[in-house]
Amino acid sequence: MLVCDYCGAECIPGAVDDGVQIVGPTSKHCPVCAAILSDGLIEGRALLYCTQCRGMLITMETFPSLIDDLRSHRERSPELIQRRDETDAARRLHCPQCSSEMDGHPYGGPGNVNIDSCERCEVIWLDRQELRKIVVAPDHEPLYLRYGDDDPRPGK
Repeated sequence: MLVCDYCGAECIPGAVDDGVQIVGPTSKHCPVCAAILSDGLIEGRALLYCTQCRGMLITMETFPSLIDDLRSHRERSPELIQRRDETDAARRLHCPQCSSEMDGHPYGGPGNVNIDSCERCEVIWLDRQELRKIVVAPDHEPLYLRYGDDDPRPGK
């Protein structure tokens, strides 16, 4: 919720199609399209969001719990699970926070996306729809855990 310092009025910003609530502009620039990034919220977690190319900068600390929360209440659509697009694998982005070159690599979890990360600032850059692809991708959880079967591994 935003509160006006002058009159005390309260406002809850609406969410854009990506589920991000835009809070306001920052002084940082998008590493992809150079537009001004906005402060935003998704599931109550802070992030930086580009309203032009719809990329988002999320802290590494926040990322796993955000994925878990989004998975807990969003239906998964198999049609969004596609082969990894390698067109952005060789690009070089610079961190919006420290300007150092980000490390681009395939995301180790499900989702078939390439992500960019800055270890120094502990942030991850996700391009448009990459968060959604990660959320809707199938889990790597063994089937016996998912369906409550006995553990089929020997000695378990």
